[in-house]
This record gives sequence, C-alpha cells and structure tokens, in this order.
Amino acid sequence: FESRFVSIFCFSTTQVVEAAVANSMLWLLVGCVLAVDVGCVWSVATPSETSEDARELGEALEAGDECRAGSSDSGQQSCGLSAVQLRGQRRSHLGTESGYEAAPAHKFGWMQSERCAGTELHELAFVVRPRSLAQLQEVALDRTNPCSPNYRKWLSRTEVSDLTRNEQGLLELRAHLRAHAPEAAILHASRDGDLLRVRAPVATWESLLSTEFFVYKHEEHNSTILRSHSYLLPGALKEHVSGVLQAINFEQFLPKTMPGIDLNTGSRDTQQPLFSAMSWDNFTELQASKGPSLVSPTKLHKIYNMPAVAERGSDLAKMQAKTSQVVFGTINEHWSPSDRTRFEEAFGIPQDNYVKQLSGQTEGFSMSGDAFCRQNSSHCGEANLDVQYMMAMSPWTQIGYWYVPHGRPVSFVDDFMAQLVDEDHPPQVISISYGMPESQVPSAALDLFECLAMKLTLQGTTILVASGDWGAASNLVLTYECSFVPLIGLQVWWPASSKWVTSVGATVGPASGQPEVVCQSNYTGPSTDGKAPSITSGGGFSQALAKPAWQEGVHNESSRGVPDLSLLGHNFAMVLGGRWRTMDGSSAPAPVLGGMLSLINSELIAAGRPTVGFLNQLLYATSSRSIFSDVTEGDNRCASLGAPCCGGYDAGPGWDPVTGLGSIDWQKLRDAIMAAKV
Repeated sequence: FESRFVSIFCFSTTQVVEAAVANSMLWLLVGCVLAVDVGCVWSVATPSETSEDARELGEALEAGDECRAGSSDSGQQSCGLSAVQLRGQRRSHLGTESGYEAAPAHKFGWMQSERCAGTELHELAFVVRPRSLAQLQEVALDRTNPCSPNYRKWLSRTEVSDLTRNEQGLLELRAHLRAHAPEAAILHASRDGDLLRVRAPVATWESLLSTEFFVYKHEEHNSTILRSHSYLLPGALKEHVSGVLQAINFEQFLPKTMPGIDLNTGSRDTQQPLFSAMSWDNFTELQASKGPSLVSPTKLHKIYNMPAVAERGSDLAKMQAKTSQVVFGTINEHWSPSDRTRFEEAFGIPQDNYVKQLSGQTEGFSMSGDAFCRQNSSHCGEANLDVQYMMAMSPWTQIGYWYVPHGRPVSFVDDFMAQLVDEDHPPQVISISYGMPESQVPSAALDLFECLAMKLTLQGTTILVASGDWGAASNLVLTYECSFVPLIGLQVWWPASSKWVTSVGATVGPASGQPEVVCQSNYTGPSTDGKAPSITSGGGFSQALAKPAWQEGVHNESSRGVPDLSLLGHNFAMVLGGRWRTMDGSSAPAPVLGGMLSLINSELIAAGRPTVGFLNQLLYATSSRSIFSDVTEGDNRCASLGAPCCGGYDAGPGWDPVTGLGSIDWQKLRDAIMAAKV
C-alpha cells in the first residue's frame, strides 16, 4: 500500500497486516499493532450479548482484527479499540448501501451504562436519499464549471426542490413507520423531505433496527444519552433511506481553535478556543507587546490587496448592503456587541451595521451578551472572532449569527443546513469554524451534508469551513495520543472535507514582512517573531469522500484533499470581554475570506450578475493559478501546542494537503471572478 504517513509507527513483520482500500480509504486491520518490533500476545475483545455483535466479532477474528494484550479502554496504549469497533468503523465508512452502520470507536468520553427501558421515548432522524443523487451532482458540477455555458446560472428554491425531492421515498418511509412502528410520532420533516425526525419508545426502535439501546453517561458534562452499538435498516427502506441519526453517533462539535486556556481561571480547558490568557487595555498596548507579527484588519487589507472600506452613505456602501453573510455558532458560544463596537472603533470601521440574531428554528434567538462575555470570556472567543473579522472585511454587508444549541450533526444538518436550504433567499456566504474528526461522523450525516451543500451551491451560496487546528491527526490525539493512527489513519476535519465547501487553512509570516509559511505549533522562526503558534493548521485526505473532479491532476490520492487555500491564522488582535487579546486558528481566515467574497458579490449584484457561489472549480482551473502565492515551507505533523506529533504532510510547490493552493491576492481573485463568462 502507499506509504502516506511519514515515520509514525513500525509494524511487526511477523504478523499479518491486511490493507484494505475502499472508496480511496486506507484501513489497516492489524493482527498486532506495535510501536516497536516485539513479540505478540493475542487478546480477544469481549462481545456484547447480541448475536449481531457475536457475528461481527467472529468475522473480525477471522480477519485478524485484534489488539495486543495490555490494551486499555482509554486508548492510551498502542491499541485501545476493540476488534468489533474497528470492523464497524471500517464498514461504517464503506457507505450505507447495506443499511448497516456501527458506532465509532472513539466516543468522546461517553461511557456505556445500563440497557434502556423499552418504554423510554427516544428521537431518531431518518435521512431520505434525494430522488436522483447522480443528477443533482451533474447539475451542481455543470453550474459551477467556469467552462460551462451554464456557469453560475443559479436555480431558484423551487427548482432545487423539484430536482431533489424524493416524494416516493418519503411516502414509503412514512408508510413503513405506520405499519411497523405505530407508536412513532413524526416531530418534524424538512421542507424537501431530506430529514424526518421521529419519536418512539426504545423497544420500537430496537425491533425496527435490529439493535439494542443503552444509556451512555458523560461524567465531565454530567449528562446522559441513549445510543446503540449499531443498527440495520429494514430491507424495505434501504432504497430510499441512507441512514439514521441519533442512533450510533457520539460526536460533539468543537471550535477549531483548541485546546485552550480558560481565561477566567488560567486552567487548561480542552473544549475552548486558544486565546491569549494575557489581556491589554487598548490596541496600542497590545501592539507594543506583540510586535510586528500582530494581525489586524488594517494589515489584512494591505497584505491581501483589498480596497479601502466604503464611505458611509456612498453608492459603494449602499451596493455592499445588498449582500448577505452568515456566521455559524454552537455549544454556548456568545458574542458581545460592545466588544464588536470597541474593535471597530480602533480601526475606523463603520459601526452602522448590526448583527442579526438567528437560530435554526426562530429568528430573534439571541446569543449576544456584554455582561456574559465579561464574566465568561472563554465562551465568547470563537463567536467574537468570527463576527469581528467578517464584519471588518465587509462592514456594510448584512450579517447574521446563526446559533444551534447542540453541536451534534443532527442539529447541524437539520437546524442549520436544512433550514438554510428551506429559505427562499439563503445567505450568499456562510462561514463555519467548527467540526470534528471525519471518522466520528455518521455516514448518514456525511451523505446529508453533501446533498444540502449541493442544494445551497445551486442557489449561489458559498460555504467556507476552517480546516482545523490539530494538524493532520485531529483532536483524537488528546485522548489516544498517536495510538489510533495506524488503526484508522490520520484524520481530516469535517465538514472541511466536504466536496462542496471551500476549506481554509492557516499560515504565518506576511504580518511581520516575512515569507508566508505554515502555521504550526513547532515553528519558531522569523515569521512568528520567534514565538511558536498555538495551533497547527489541519489538512490531509478524506477517508469517506472520493476525489472531486476539480482535484484531478492536482494530487495522486483518490480522495478529497484538504484544504483548498490558506490565509493568515496567527496572532489575530481581537476584543474579548472588554479587553484586547490575541488568537490563533484556522477559524480566523474562514470568516476573513467570507468578508472578502461579500465585497466581490456586491460588485456582481450591482452589475446584474449572479453571485460567486461555489469557488473551487474556478480556483483549481489552470488559468487561476496567478491568484495564489504558493506556500512551500512547513508541515502539519504536530497537533496544537503541547500535544503530540503523530505524522502528517509537507507543504510544497503547487497544491499540498497543508496549505492547499496557497494564499490569495484579493484583487486578482476579484478580477478572475469578474472576468468569467456568465
């Protein structure tokens, strides 16, 4: 098999190693995984009482999917994942055509407890396949191809619905539930019927999905959920249902910028962004302390060749006010209006525009609060950063903060993505600074996100996602260190790995007049004034999504490569809790790029032309290479500051899985978009 991972682990040559490649995924099903070449003592994982698990264990043992003796449930040693889990992990991402899906091996601290009572109610979400996925992809590729006569001829909300709505599938799902789950109550159906949320007693789901549900507890968060080890869709549903959410998913969305320091106590908090624990009274003091590498809106405008901010009341300002952009927020992230005002005052940014509060269910749901952010700074960093810098790049654009309370995929895809798709006029630019390791995402959620992203693409929306802050291995290093890598591979970040988003990585250097290099936690060169960044920009290759057409000839892998481009992501000045601080992370360049694109959208709209929409086919076109400054120095082998280095990739000439195509020149990007024949 290809030697994709650089000097990570050594395998015993006396044991059998099965390398299976499916959908461009490299899975190592290892009879014995060793950090050094030593003898092996076989150990059998204990199966659950279900016959399905027993059969899975038998198949796993036949394939040699075992861990060596001494493995621990915590995963701290060389193998902490059971044979059944590993096999389920592989099958999960081979797709859900079989109707079977297993829980991921890593459960983010959720521990199995007792069996659920059969009478307990539990909500599941059934993901309905689009009427013709192939046709949807074909149309989306055609409308985003600069060489097509249909380039950027976006569809209306009704046209998109007509193209994708699977009325027959939805009817059959409802009929099957009435016949085999009469106790089930349908709570919500998305406008296009992509997602059906249903509540029923646990016993009903166990019978329908051939599974068993257990109570899982999370001590740190003092909470419980109901989940199963795996599920199997009834044969009658496989044609129209791609999977079920809230059955086997244990994931939790996390800010890109992590791990971090609790700003109130100074203690380590692995679920909050990494902002400087030090603070300053004003920007002048911050600038004197941080030196030339400090990033501000003024520097970003200069570095990326952006135009000056439009004057209040000018025709240009009025033109830009016709554009729209949205920041996604979750997991109790608030933003502060007074912090935003103070930030804008320092850089002469107009303060006339206001952030519209949005949620997945109801407009006017507020997650803003000055007092809250003064008292709980660690819960305002990500939202403040996104709002302040997206507005700084395009201050006259209408901006919304769309908040989803629960950071799980079912909330993300239904309360955010599906709600946006349901809008007659969705926002023209979306910035997302959250995600999780791709292997932790249920296949059904992956499929649904791709479908919804294509729908937004066909309506002219640009989706930007930060590439992650743990290098090529993801935040799994915080639990397993490097032991998971030879088992399930390096982990690209999702939804940055989606084929229908533009993923954005982080660099350092130009702020201090130095060459642009990778933002990585083990770099202390002149580009960072000798101080190591707190994060390492994420990147790599998907294990679930095939290489998109527009990456053909760009790299030799058969799967989606991440990121697509990169911008500065180190030492960003911001106001947080009334004080000036700095921040590192790929979650900074994503909203920055979003604001840049809103400026271009305003020109397009003023000229009576369609919005930018999906960027990638244009970016990867040979004729667009002059837009970029290539970044060829650095790598993403190490995770965030203080976390282990588990392997990764090097930056190099052309596209690479660290910085993508490089960083952009705004004027050249604008010219390329305006010159495209539409």
